[in-house]
Amino acid sequence: MLQSVRFSPVNTRYIQNKNGISDAKTRPEPNAKAQNAQYPNALNFYTVNTTLNKTDSEKYLYLVNFLKDVQISRNSEGLTAPQQLDLLLKNGKLLAKSNDDKSTTLDNLYDIATTERTANLNPKRVISDTLDILVNPRYVTQRFGDIPSDEAPVVLSRQKPDSQLAQNPSLMNVTASGVCPAASLEVNAAHRYPADYTRWVSQLSSKDRTLSLDVKLKSISKNPIEAAQILKIFNTKNSGFNFNKKNKIKLKLDDNAYIRANIQQNYWDDGERNIADVLFQSAVMNIATQNTYDTLTDWRAPIFNANTQGLIEIEKTFAESIFKNKEITSLMYQKIDDDQNLVGYTCSFDKIARHITDTIDSGDDVIIGYVLTNETSGITSNHDYNRSIHGAPNKVINGHEITIVDYIRDTSGNINFVCVDTDDDSHDFVIYSADWLLPKIHHAGYPAKIVAKDEKEIMKQLDL
Repeated sequence: MLQSVRFSPVNTRYIQNKNGISDAKTRPEPNAKAQNAQYPNALNFYTVNTTLNKTDSEKYLYLVNFLKDVQISRNSEGLTAPQQLDLLLKNGKLLAKSNDDKSTTLDNLYDIATTERTANLNPKRVISDTLDILVNPRYVTQRFGDIPSDEAPVVLSRQKPDSQLAQNPSLMNVTASGVCPAASLEVNAAHRYPADYTRWVSQLSSKDRTLSLDVKLKSISKNPIEAAQILKIFNTKNSGFNFNKKNKIKLKLDDNAYIRANIQQNYWDDGERNIADVLFQSAVMNIATQNTYDTLTDWRAPIFNANTQGLIEIEKTFAESIFKNKEITSLMYQKIDDDQNLVGYTCSFDKIARHITDTIDSGDDVIIGYVLTNETSGITSNHDYNRSIHGAPNKVINGHEITIVDYIRDTSGNINFVCVDTDDDSHDFVIYSADWLLPKIHHAGYPAKIVAKDEKEIMKQLDL
């Protein structure tokens, strides 16, 4: 259940140093990188369909012809767009259906190709970028990319004179973004919910620029009054409240999201976000930050705490619940005091592992927020470590969100988690041993039914 009265003291983003760049020395070292690993079965939620009916065939052939001259993307691993479509058809993603309106991935790709796009976005490029992420969700990144000097005056001319960016133009070049929760949800979306992911990209890039969502209040909370209050707190634009039926929510992005998407269309470099990344991540950030997110500066209004970048646990959980349209329970595993010291845990590591493996076995990924302390980051082993200056060994120094997409048991039965990190300068999977990762997990989101029997006891440990 999304707890409206509970806020995590840890903001899930890397805490930046004085130069605005995260200190790479404090990032976790993976046990291994699986360079050639393939994604696990992504469609446990769907009846896998690989057979085109007559209407599907017409749309498929239209897209193949529409995309036949598209240049091979550097994120496609050598596949042409038609080859990507063929792969998605064979693995079931192309005909997977949206949980929201039952449209398929194919339907939404076809919609992008046949209806006008906004902000001079090229439909072929939008589709190509979307296909790259659908085929390889590990290519999702949170790296913004720079604004070319020739474009900066144009960007500034489109800002209000009293805006933050007009007052400080340097803010448009984001060197260390705080969108790891949104990027992690994008990995999950493209992996397990391909039709919904593509529908979001299609509607957000449309001339109307409006994402329409049919949200069940039960996905927010079992308590209808609390669900309505939470929607109000998050400033959602909805048509009213009906607990037993779906409630229509309309989402529009800030204008700067389209400036950013257009820049990435025309000036994309390796390792930067593509158009699909920009649109999906901007939507998640906007939903989670009460419609206060600015895509150019990566700034949001500090509603629940003092941070102007990133998301806190309740915000990330709300966005995940809205996207999946089902109740997500966020469990907080670490006890962190007011001075940001890690002082204990709310349950055993074996129980955390079971929550994760049960969720993956059910057909979903697990988005986790982990933290590093002075000790777990290795700072305490430095010769210049000074407790009076740097804080106690258990002092939290940064937080980050990643997505666990699978797990592997070795011959001894030990668990290793297969993860995607959207901020590690790599398109490889990252492998973390359970022994290393579990003590660092601050919170994680799960389908409510999977962790229902443990939620109450864990909540008690937080003294709520």
